[in-house]
Amino acid sequence: MMLPRPATVSQSIIVRVTHRYNTQAVQRDVFESHRHHIFSVAYYMTGDEREAEAILQSTFIDAFEKETEPTIATLDEALLTQFHRRISLEPVPAATADGDGLANRNVRRTDLEEAVWQMPARERLCFLLRDVEGYDTARIAGLLHSSEGEVQRTLFSGRLRMRSLLREQRQQREQLSEVSDAIA
Repeated sequence: MMLPRPATVSQSIIVRVTHRYNTQAVQRDVFESHRHHIFSVAYYMTGDEREAEAILQSTFIDAFEKETEPTIATLDEALLTQFHRRISLEPVPAATADGDGLANRNVRRTDLEEAVWQMPARERLCFLLRDVEGYDTARIAGLLHSSEGEVQRTLFSGRLRMRSLLREQRQQREQLSEVSDAIA
């Protein structure tokens, strides 16, 4: 029985360590390139920083288990898998147009965030992916395993619901202002 030469063993170890180091560097780059996107969507879907962080970590773990260098499509699939585990993304009845729209188009960021969190999960996800992250409807439909028409209907309903929620917030703010003026 012949033992391998020491040079061969050490070269093998160097190759494995170099490969592992390169893989870690690639994964670190992928993580750094996409973590803000994944965290932002997760945060606006849950409204909770800890839950968003847990979703972020689980998303990357799932994606790295599938591929050494996951693409954005792989990351999106992993993210949607996490949402399906934690949030009901079932379709909801569509919102209907009512009222005169938003007379004042200048909306406070906090009002917008509050309205986003009040939307049903599927509408919120479609809204975030399309109007915030800039995904096209075909890509969203692929992620949700539905038709483009269904995504467009969900987006339309979500935007109507958003307007309604913002209108309600504005009316509540005006009522509070009137009450505080009456007290003063």
